[in-house]
Amino acid sequence: MKNRILLFIGLLLLIQKTQSQNLKITLGKTDFDNASLLLTNGKTLIGEVQDFNSPSTIEIIGNPFSFTMSATEELEKDLNLNRKQIKFRKSKDDQYQLIPADSIDTINFFDNELNKNLEFRRLQIVRSINGKINETKRTIFLPVFKKDSINLYGYHLYSNGQYATTIFYLNNPKDNFAVAPYDMRFNEIFSARKKLIERIISSYKFVSGNCPTFHDWLDKKFYSQTNESNREDYKKLQKEIKKGKKDFKSKEEKLEFEREKWTEFYVKTFTPAIKKYKELCN
Repeated sequence: MKNRILLFIGLLLLIQKTQSQNLKITLGKTDFDNASLLLTNGKTLIGEVQDFNSPSTIEIIGNPFSFTMSATEELEKDLNLNRKQIKFRKSKDDQYQLIPADSIDTINFFDNELNKNLEFRRLQIVRSINGKINETKRTIFLPVFKKDSINLYGYHLYSNGQYATTIFYLNNPKDNFAVAPYDMRFNEIFSARKKLIERIISSYKFVSGNCPTFHDWLDKKFYSQTNESNREDYKKLQKEIKKGKKDFKSKEEKLEFEREKWTEFYVKTFTPAIKKYKELCN
């Protein structure tokens, strides 16, 4: 766990270093995509969605980061994940309509360029502060990484065209709340280890609901029974990605391969706790 904490602090320092530079974050494209929208009232709309993954890049110039805001809060704001309206049309011959975001639960759409289905869910963000969960006013669309008894959502961050890190959120599939266990404010860096340990434990407790046996395991055995990736694993994967990208022709295919490999790498850090949760609570 110490290595994971150091990696996260490194990310914060990286972001601070790029405050006076351009920060490029790759999102997607502006075309309409075949999509289905599951609404909060249970109805489903079939058609096409535009302007959900666009613009294709975001350039952050100058000093955009606040020392009183958390890393994920800043990124959510700059990535425009808190969409108020979604452009939707039934077919390419129809005029689009604006669907209020708060009426949408899930968006599933087919990415023609990647030849794969993508899913985004609108989630209400909560935050762990001093071991307690606090509600926020942030409600955002997040892409799913892995569905399980505890769902994993998140996004990848690129700085100056290079992969920087992957941000994860935990969610109980029975509700629409999500919490980022590694979320920190910039002014917490020097007390990072203590606060981050506290934050991780409380985040898992929140998404696991009323399960005292799992909570007891988190308090007493989580760190000793959780395998943590080390620097050598990280470097090994970097080499694998560099070699594997040579098998793809298009830039988007190369990026998708890279994103998938990093997702697999970091999902493993959540697997032991999720496995234990299913064992003790389900």
